[in-house]
Amino acid sequence: MIVLHKIKHKESGLIVQGYTERGGRETLFLKSGARSAKNGNLSQLHPLSIIEVSLSSSRYSEIPVIKEFFTAYNLSSIRGEVFKSAIAIFISELISKSVREQEKNMALYSFLHDSILTLESLKSGVSNFHPYFMVGFCKYIGYSPEINNIGDGFLFDIPTASYLSGPLFADNSFPEESGKLLHAISGISAKELDSIKINGRQRYMFIRDMIRYLSYHTGHEIKTESLEVLREVFE
Repeated sequence: MIVLHKIKHKESGLIVQGYTERGGRETLFLKSGARSAKNGNLSQLHPLSIIEVSLSSSRYSEIPVIKEFFTAYNLSSIRGEVFKSAIAIFISELISKSVREQEKNMALYSFLHDSILTLESLKSGVSNFHPYFMVGFCKYIGYSPEINNIGDGFLFDIPTASYLSGPLFADNSFPEESGKLLHAISGISAKELDSIKINGRQRYMFIRDMIRYLSYHTGHEIKTESLEVLREVFE
C-alpha cells in the first residue's frame, strides 16, 4: 500500500487511506498500539510511504483491519528533507483528490511506486519533480495531454488536451508560458529535471494550470491545500 493520508480515530487507532496493488483506493483501520513488524513505530506511515500489510480475519469491522505492517523501503530523504517532504504531502493530496476508483490498476500503482523511489533517490532538479510527476500522472489516470509540435501562437487547450493555434478562451487554455513548460517537461526524463530553468512563480502557475486541467477532465474541482505550503517552501 502507498500511504496517502492517516486520520486519528478517537482513541482506538488510525484510519489509513492509501492506494494498493489489489484494489486501487482503499481505506484500512490500524488499531491503537499496533506496531510495525519491522520498524516498530507509526512515524513510518508518512505521506507516500510504501508498506506491506497483513489483514485481520475479523468480520466485525466495517473496514479491513491491519493486523501487522512493515515498510517496504526506508524513504529517509522523503521523510527527512524539507523539500522532498513538502512534495510528498502535495502529491499524496493530489492522488487523494484525483483518484476515486476502488479497482485494480497495476499500471497506475507501478507508476506511483516508481515515482516515489525516483523522488527518494533524486539528487538534482528536486524543485521540478512535482510538475514532472503531474504530467506523467495525467497519462496513467487516462487524461494524457497530446504533445505535438507547437509553433508561435499555439496554446494548450484544456478541453481537447492538445495544442491549438490561438486565440483561445483563457478559462479553457493554458497561458503561453505554462503551455511551453508542459511541452518541455513532456520530453525529458527525471534525470534531466535540472535542465528546466524556471522560478517559483512559474512553477506555481504551472501547477495551478495542471490542476485546472485535471479538474476539467475528472469532472470535479480539485482543491489542494498543500499547494500554498509548497509555494512557500520553494520561494
